[in-house]
Parts: sequence; C-alpha cells; structure tokens
Amino acid sequence: MLRAWQDVIVKWRLVPDDQPVDQPEARLHADRGRSALVAGRLDEALAEFEAAAELRNDPLDRVGIGDVFLARGGWRDAEESYRSALPTGGLGALLGQVGLAQVQIGQGQAAGAVADLELLVADRPAEPTLRYYLAGAWYSAAEQCRSRTADDVLVITSEAQLRICEDAGRRILALRTGDMELERGARQLLSEVAAGRRWTWSPEGIAVSLAVLIIALGLITVVAGGLLDNVVLVFVGAIVGAALLYAVVFRFRRQTWRRRADEMAPHIVKPGV
Repeated sequence: MLRAWQDVIVKWRLVPDDQPVDQPEARLHADRGRSALVAGRLDEALAEFEAAAELRNDPLDRVGIGDVFLARGGWRDAEESYRSALPTGGLGALLGQVGLAQVQIGQGQAAGAVADLELLVADRPAEPTLRYYLAGAWYSAAEQCRSRTADDVLVITSEAQLRICEDAGRRILALRTGDMELERGARQLLSEVAAGRRWTWSPEGIAVSLAVLIIALGLITVVAGGLLDNVVLVFVGAIVGAALLYAVVFRFRRQTWRRRADEMAPHIVKPGV
C-alpha cells in the first residue's frame, strides 16, 4: 500500500527544525524545496532541491530529489538519488534508507522493504515515523503476496499467503502507529484470515448426504450384527463405516480460503506467492 503522497513526505518529520545553518542560500533553496514538495508542486520542488545540491553537499538535498522521483513513480531515478545519500551516514542516510524501502514497495518488493525497515525500527524502536513506514510496508506485503483477479480483487490462494496476511495484521497492530487507516486494514486482514481458516463442506449437499448415508449404513450393519449375534459383522460395520466417513471428511471438508480459491481460480490473472 504505497499511499504515494503521504508516504513520500512523512519521512521529513525525522528532520529537526533547528538544524544548523552553514550555507544560508542553499538552506533557503532546501526549505523552499521541502515546502513545495509538501504542497505537491513537484517541478518547483525538484528545481529548488537541485539548486541546493549545486551549492552544498548535503544528503538531505539528494533525498528531496529522490522524493520527487518517488512521487512520480520514477523508481530508478529515486533509487539513485537515495543511494547517493547513504555514504555520509547520519540523518540523511536514514531518510535515504526509508526512501529505498518505499522504492522497493513501488516495485512490488514489499517483503524486502519489511526486512530493511525492521532493522531500522530495531535500532530506533521509539521512533513513530519509522514504525509508521514499517507498518505500511507490512500492509503492502500482505497486498502483494495475494493473488489478484482481472477486476483487481485480492484473493488468498495458498497457505503462505494466509500466514503472511496474519503476520502482517498482528505486526501492524503491535507497532501502534496511531494511523487509523493502517490499523483498520490490519483488523480486516485478521478477520479475513480468521474467516479463511473456518472449515466448510465443499460441495456441501453431496458431502452431507454421503455422511448421513454412511452413518446410516454403519448403524444398520452394527445393529444387524448384534441381532444375528455376529461379532465379525459388528466389527466390520464399525470399521468400514468409520473408514468411509473419514474418506468423506478428507475429500469434502475444506477450509474456507481453499473453497474460495477454487471458485476464483478461473478469474486469477496474477498469482501471488
């Protein structure tokens, strides 16, 4: 779930307002670039960040340029800009790492973004901005792992997808981001997982009819063996009835997610993991 605009600009909360000013003109361009970025004026933001980058070697200017490309879906250019901010370390490198995680999500590699952001959160567990990005990456991983139909409906079609969705829902809630949309999405994921794990008969009518028939025949055989005083017949009736009932359960009992996956299989255009 790359909520393009919000996820582009939230990372700048990590930058304190009282940063030291070494080159006033460059700082002015950078501040204008950030204001334009937040306001959605991307051409202006790009020009201002590039102007700042020409006057100084500050990784935050490279991050700003990367953010413009990220907002426009220019993954390769965004990645190049973010990577150029990494060697200097410090705050610029941190924002660059967050930006790279967002590029991964945009490229459909949310699982990799989760792994990278988990490391950042482990180093700074009290930082709400990093927890927000990690929660968003988990939600994206749950989206990207599922199969997709032609009309963009997400369907769980494997045990792996079920586990990822469950892990994502639990982890998002544990991160306590305070973001209502993310937390609502996490609860929906967990509800979908719980519903998918429920057992059902498929097809229900045939399964129930066979089960009733087998139970009836088994009881008739056992009763007949008792009336005839035939222990072998009683034993055979009980064993065969139990075996046939097990076969019906094994053949027709399905978890709900499997039943839905079978029903939606003809409509799947993009299989998940």
